[in-house]
Amino acid sequence: MDWIKKNLALVVIGAVALGALGFAGFFLWTKMQDSAKVTTELEDQDQKLQTLARMKPHPGKGKVDNIAAAKEQEQKLQDFAKRAREMFVPVPYPTNIDSASFGLLLADTVDYLQRKAGRSGIKIPDGYAFTFEAQRKSLTFEANAVVPLTRALTEVKAISEILFDAKILELDRIRRVSVASQDTPSLGPMGGTSDYWTRKPTTNDLAIIIPYEFTFRGFSSELQSVLEGLARSPHSFLLKNLVVDTGETNNVDLFDPNAGGGGEGNMPAMSPQMMMMMRYGLRGGMRGMPAMPPPDAATQAAQADAAKIVSEKPFRVTAWVDVVRLSDPNEVRAKGGRVRRTPGEPGADPAADAAATDPAAGVAN
Repeated sequence: MDWIKKNLALVVIGAVALGALGFAGFFLWTKMQDSAKVTTELEDQDQKLQTLARMKPHPGKGKVDNIAAAKEQEQKLQDFAKRAREMFVPVPYPTNIDSASFGLLLADTVDYLQRKAGRSGIKIPDGYAFTFEAQRKSLTFEANAVVPLTRALTEVKAISEILFDAKILELDRIRRVSVASQDTPSLGPMGGTSDYWTRKPTTNDLAIIIPYEFTFRGFSSELQSVLEGLARSPHSFLLKNLVVDTGETNNVDLFDPNAGGGGEGNMPAMSPQMMMMMRYGLRGGMRGMPAMPPPDAATQAAQADAAKIVSEKPFRVTAWVDVVRLSDPNEVRAKGGRVRRTPGEPGADPAADAAATDPAAGVAN
């Protein structure tokens, strides 16, 4: 103890030196561990490089840079996806809408479609509400169902206008997806549900696909016009299936003076000549036309014989049309989806429907 007291400074210096030596040893050990870790990672990267070098196609060397070529091709694919997205334009619909506003919109839309069918000489069921009979009888609507109902209404209107512009003879029915608690299936006159069907929407990371069914009567020219209208529409309407029924029950006698009548909003019964002029836009020529005398007995007999020879046979068409609603890439990414954003693409698509808030998107693909 006396020696320590006499050499206290020497003891302190020795203790500090020993601590420094221990710290230096620990520091050296940690760096050796980091070095070993870096060496392992370097070996892994070298192994991956060797694997890539042995792969076909080869990453390339010199003037050949397959990696850069792959990135260029990926950019082309992204540009193509951006152009393709512009082809799927959704049907415009009002966004700032509540229960009362939807009721007014529904009444106006149904009245407009009924009048358009009447002006075109197209027969529709009496008082047809275009799949919104349950909503037309209601005064209030669920808050979370107003937007899906509005979108369904605008889509039904857009496709119905294509059918009416094609001058079909008769619209039998439309069926859509149930999107509200009021959409309870009911038995229709043709069997099955009158306004809704069993097909369900499908959704994935890119879009929501909403199915519709339209059943109408017409001839080949009307069917051609319907297909052309769907193809030329700026909106994303995809014809998925087409069923044509040419049974004898679909015969229509154009010599019948009562042909072309019936249905709320339709034109009254008229002669075949009047009906054809109404359907094909010849009403303006009726003003200057002299009054035609009533047919005599010989003319009536000739018409009766012609009716036996000429038998117009329209067919019933059932068309399944899918409406594509593209999803917002930002919302898909928030859910953990793996959607790649195209450079320059806006941050949000206001016309796209959120899969999380749309009850129609309840079925995953």
